[in-house]
Amino acid sequence: MAEPGARSGLWLGLVVGAALGAGATWLAMARPWRSARPAAIAAADAAPGPERPDRPRKRRGRSRAGGAETDDVAPPVLTAADHAMTWRGAAIALPTRDVDLGDEKSGGRALEAGEIDEVMQRASGPVLACIQGALAGAELAGEVRLEMLVGGDGEVQKVRVGAPRWLVSHGIADCASAAARRIRFPATGAPTVVNAPYHID
Repeated sequence: MAEPGARSGLWLGLVVGAALGAGATWLAMARPWRSARPAAIAAADAAPGPERPDRPRKRRGRSRAGGAETDDVAPPVLTAADHAMTWRGAAIALPTRDVDLGDEKSGGRALEAGEIDEVMQRASGPVLACIQGALAGAELAGEVRLEMLVGGDGEVQKVRVGAPRWLVSHGIADCASAAARRIRFPATGAPTVVNAPYHID
C-alpha cells in the first residue's frame, strides 16, 4: 500500500503531465508564431474587385467595294452659308492701252470663243482636280467660276475665283488660281478677259 507522500507525488505528476499535453496540443494546432497576414492577403486576392464599367467602343461601319473592306463615312452636312457664292481675288477688267490708228496690226485682237473653248477643254484637268479635292467628301451642287486676264502673249496674268463658301474654305481659290496661271492661250497681241464656268452636280 502506497504511502500518502507517494500518492501526492503521483497526482501531481498526472496534473503536470495533463497540462503539458494540453499546451503542446494547442501549440501544434494554433501555431501562434505564424502571421495571419498571408491569409488576409490571400482572402483579399480571392475576393472579386469592384466591377469596371465597360467603356464604349467606337464602331466604324464598313462596306465592301470590289471585295475589299472600306470605311463608311457620312458626308458632312452643309448649311446655306456653305453654299453661298464667295469670290477671291480682285475684280478683273481689260487694261487701258494706247492704240496707233495708223498701224492696223499694232492693236492685235482678242481671243475668239473657239480658241478659248479649245484651250479650256484641253487644260481643265488640274482645275477639276482642285474642285474634287476641295469638296472634301461633301455632296454639293453649284458652280465654280474662273475669271482670267490673258495677256497678248497668251499668258494668264490675273485670276479671280468664285465658288461656294465650302470650297473656298477648303482651298479651292489658291489651288485653282495656281492651275489657271499655268494655262497658255494663243498669242493674239491684245489682252482678253476669259470667263470659265465649271458646274458641280
